[in-house]
Amino acid sequence: MIFNPVNHIISKMMVQTKAHGVYYYLKPFIMKQKSAAPDLSKVKSGRLPYVHDSRTFDLADYLKKENLTKIPPEYNWGSKIKSDKWGTLGNLKINDCTCAAAGHLIMAWTSNIGKLHKPTTKAIVKAYTAVTGYNPKVDGIGKSIEALKVLKYWRKSGIAGRKIIAFAKLDFKNRKQLKQAIYLYGGCYVGINLPKSAEKQYNESKKWTISPKGTTGEGEPGSWLGHALIITGYKNDELQVITWGKEIIMTLDFWETYVDESYAIFSGDFIKNDKTPTNIDVDILRKKIEILEKKSG
Repeated sequence: MIFNPVNHIISKMMVQTKAHGVYYYLKPFIMKQKSAAPDLSKVKSGRLPYVHDSRTFDLADYLKKENLTKIPPEYNWGSKIKSDKWGTLGNLKINDCTCAAAGHLIMAWTSNIGKLHKPTTKAIVKAYTAVTGYNPKVDGIGKSIEALKVLKYWRKSGIAGRKIIAFAKLDFKNRKQLKQAIYLYGGCYVGINLPKSAEKQYNESKKWTISPKGTTGEGEPGSWLGHALIITGYKNDELQVITWGKEIIMTLDFWETYVDESYAIFSGDFIKNDKTPTNIDVDILRKKIEILEKKSG
């Protein structure tokens, strides 16, 4: 531990006061230093642009078959995890954002059905390596990859020892559907083309909004990097986002402008006593997914 003479002197200072004939010694309050923002200077694009696959489920088809629980006006599935406990899962060193986002969803789900499970960075990098063929000896910070490839791998092989049941794509720019996906399935997995303006906002305001200059220059989609992250909650016109191990805010306008793919994930990690916390029965869920599988061929 580095010796700080100022804090040492303050800690030795005692304020003496007398009440009811007894002397009390009060230690002054010392403000804790804020944790430093992650260094994003070496972060590169980890996600390639959205690639259409006609076999991917559409969430709209599933929601039509579901007797939906009423969606509350605001909710956040990440609230049970302390803001400094998410971890980067390796994403400040290599381009594994697509797999790190999966790890963060696992954390959000498990924290709401019992005991939090936090995947190790080793497990996330292992999945990233399996999907991309990443070799740290020759690939440096790694390769970019389509989010869809990671989701397919997650379903077939598992990430951090955990498989998902299925995933479904949201309609483009459908705000109502986005909030439904977040609430009903414990969050949303998102692919985004971040503008350069987002880097400064991340470091300063921790809030992603559309630049006053619009979508040109520093506001041009993808002018910073392609990225994957999760959304754990919503309130009014704002979304709660987890990325690079930190909680930040994204406006719905920003999501609508820069996100090119959003997915609801159906996972056993969000099921307890055969139901999700939002009261969706797992057997009914599986049967409806089977119907969609037959439909998609």
